[in-house]
Amino acid sequence: MLAFPFWSIGNLRGLALAGLFIAVIFASVLLHELAHAVVAKRYGLSALRIDIHPLGGLVQFWYQPLKRFQDFAIALAGPMSNLAIGLVALVLLASVPPLEPTMIEIDGRLFTVLTHEKRFVEQLLRGSAYLNLGLCAVNLIPAFPLDGGKLLYLVIDKRWGPRVAALIVSALGLAFASVSTFAFIGSMLAGYPIWAPPGFVTNWRAFQSARRGKGGWNRNALEA
Repeated sequence: MLAFPFWSIGNLRGLALAGLFIAVIFASVLLHELAHAVVAKRYGLSALRIDIHPLGGLVQFWYQPLKRFQDFAIALAGPMSNLAIGLVALVLLASVPPLEPTMIEIDGRLFTVLTHEKRFVEQLLRGSAYLNLGLCAVNLIPAFPLDGGKLLYLVIDKRWGPRVAALIVSALGLAFASVSTFAFIGSMLAGYPIWAPPGFVTNWRAFQSARRGKGGWNRNALEA
């Protein structure tokens, strides 16, 4: 769905852009998860496995961080990696020189022709920048099981405990999930379907669990 603006062009160039952009999507998610794992490694926490799937990624650890600030730093590393990639892509995009128009003469009349070689690179860089900035923003949403939810959970948990933290984060997650659903419907009607987390079911289950006094966060996994 994210590559729809490219492959909807309907020619080989559009298909090439779509294929490369899909590769960029998976690479960006993988780098996000690797950022979690690298920061965790600095604290002596080894990753058990990293999964990449069409809806995101997941890094699992052998055990949870020993200190709260370590948990916070590990969770923050993922979105910050996407922010860095997005900013680098924007810098590279700004460094690409503008298209040089080509003048051709047909039946005594001059026509301006724009070549597509540089535009191909520009479109890919622009898509990569928007994708990674979007991944950063989406992952900072305070909801289960996103990094932003984990960060807020850790802050609230420190003062009011895991049950209150889970209630607040899951309630916010339900609100954002509703917004995401309406955004998906609207973008689909516009011809550019965009789906983004958080999921309604995940946050509803977390909310119900917290109401029963079982609030908590799975500290063995961080999901993108």
